[in-house]
Amino acid sequence: MGTGRIFALLIVAATMGCASEKSATASAKTLSVPLTPGVETPVCPLAGAGASGTATILIASDNSSITATVTYAGLSGDATAAHIHFGKAATAGPVVLPFSGSLASPFSKTFTAADYVAAAGAPPDFRSFVIALNAGGAAYLNVHTAACKPGEIRGDIP
Repeated sequence: MGTGRIFALLIVAATMGCASEKSATASAKTLSVPLTPGVETPVCPLAGAGASGTATILIASDNSSITATVTYAGLSGDATAAHIHFGKAATAGPVVLPFSGSLASPFSKTFTAADYVAAAGAPPDFRSFVIALNAGGAAYLNVHTAACKPGEIRGDIP
């Protein structure tokens, strides 16, 4: 085998090694989201005086899942629904990832493509939504109560 050919094979092997190393070092993205009544659109006048919460959003390194963990206190009543919506700050947007099961604080759910609701005005699929979420400013999370049907607390996902 000629020296040139060996050199070319070494370059290809080194390039492939760098690509795998880059993939192996990709990490999950964690976002912290404060939830308050004042960010809700529209603000609910019946929100609990001390209503607040936090959400931690974990986007898997391969973008295959989003885990959301929500903790809240001081709501006007029991949580009746909670969702991740597609939408920018101070705007209402469509639900794309609804929570299910118990909404007693704290609650958590890992969302995958199977959970995604391709609502009008939202990205067409989970992959596109995750790309928008990673870019920032494209989604929010809120928690609803009977007194605040459109939502009592909300946090815009940075």
